[in-house]
Amino acid sequence: MGAAIEAVQRIGLKLFAADGTTVQMREFVPIFHRWIQTQAVANHLLIDVADYAHVPDGPGVMLVAHEGNFSLDLGGGRLGLAFNRKLPVGGGIIERWRSITRTALEACQRLEDEPVLKGRLRFRGDEIELFANDRLQAPNDAATRSALEPLIGELVRSLYGEVPCTTRWEPDARERFSLRLQAAQPLSARELLARLR
Repeated sequence: MGAAIEAVQRIGLKLFAADGTTVQMREFVPIFHRWIQTQAVANHLLIDVADYAHVPDGPGVMLVAHEGNFSLDLGGGRLGLAFNRKLPVGGGIIERWRSITRTALEACQRLEDEPVLKGRLRFRGDEIELFANDRLQAPNDAATRSALEPLIGELVRSLYGEVPCTTRWEPDARERFSLRLQAAQPLSARELLARLR
């Protein structure tokens, strides 16, 4: 299992919006179009915007890039920013997760700073969902969890330092593999980004 886990490239994460967020999905469409026009995300070729806000618990509004997709995700009935890496990126799996975490946190910061949103969107840093979109090399089973959890501990220490964290896993073979990280104290997405830089 170790070699298969190290080979996983299609990985992602979701950062959740803070309670009290009052933004509407349609507000993100012109924001993402502007990001395409200015190529606002470093090292990503931004291509298109897709509006899936009408899909219950779906991807919401998606910004499609050559390297991966960003979405204001509504999965599980909770708004958050998800980033799904599509193309291979160098390094071991934890370096890859660290890289996509940085990309997602930078996108969160950019959204929080959007003048048109006027501070109505904030992201929590104390809860993150990590997932693998590769059911062949990372099936949602106990073997994958056993292989990944010690590795993810390195990422957790980078993000949270000495703050105690728990992980939650749901063994449902119909779903992709995911781990939910929960820190014992509130942190902002901005604080996490500062720790990764």
